[in-house]
Amino acid sequence: MQHPITPETRLATPASRLMHAIFRRRDPVGWADYHCVEEADGTFWVHTHGLRRRHLPDMEIAGVPHDMRGHAHQVLFGIAAHARTERPLSAHGELEGVFSAPSQNFRQAVTLYRAPHEDAAHGALLRIVDRDQPMESGFPRRLFASHLAAWAELQPDPARREAMCRRSLALFPGFFLEMNAGAGLRPDDPDLTDLQFRANLSACITLAGALFDQGRAREGFAYLEQAVARCPAWGRIHRDHILRHYRGEDRYYYFWREADLDEICRRLRPANSMGGAVVTAGAATVTEQNAKPGKRRA
Repeated sequence: MQHPITPETRLATPASRLMHAIFRRRDPVGWADYHCVEEADGTFWVHTHGLRRRHLPDMEIAGVPHDMRGHAHQVLFGIAAHARTERPLSAHGELEGVFSAPSQNFRQAVTLYRAPHEDAAHGALLRIVDRDQPMESGFPRRLFASHLAAWAELQPDPARREAMCRRSLALFPGFFLEMNAGAGLRPDDPDLTDLQFRANLSACITLAGALFDQGRAREGFAYLEQAVARCPAWGRIHRDHILRHYRGEDRYYYFWREADLDEICRRLRPANSMGGAVVTAGAATVTEQNAKPGKRRA
């Protein structure tokens, strides 16, 4: 698949890449040429050329929405950096790790396929899709939902944080999980990988905080209730931890002190929400049966 190379399709000029390669060797911007090509349907095809110089295969993300182009480059940077130091990439394989923000308390997971391009320039690309999804599934909604949720936590502007979380939930609203999902969490240092992968829990929690910071407590409480309804075991563990260690006398504390978690679940959880629900997000439909929780990898 040939495409024109113009300043509009390149993330960085050759001079900029050379500068990064010399002075910022650990920055993936200098490792390859990153192209962003608009398709006939208005989405973008984001891919790399030159990662083989770093002993990595070139990669692509298909069907990227207009507002996700910059985030697509960040995801490619994160996956390349992780693979360069932690785990090699291979076609028809899986990769799991922290791809977005070093502070995130969950890992992300993708599946890689050999892309169906026959021309010499793109024949060796690996396509990135959501874990356990077929190559034809296109844009990896769960991956980008988790990417936005991870970056939202770092945003000092609560309005910006809110916008990123809402976009994350629009990409992947999440499932209502079984009642005991996450029962073994450590509240002081939780690993939310499974709950994030299946319920997009982090986006709900961070959105609640962003709304609190804007003085919109009622809306914030609604998203805390959504987090509890999706992950009841997390809600119980988190409430117990807050009541035991939290020293604030504010509405956040009062919510957890007064919340009837069983009543929240009865009110908000669908009657058949035992991990088999189907969630439709845009053009992608995924079922909980093929949503395997992440496994810790070396």
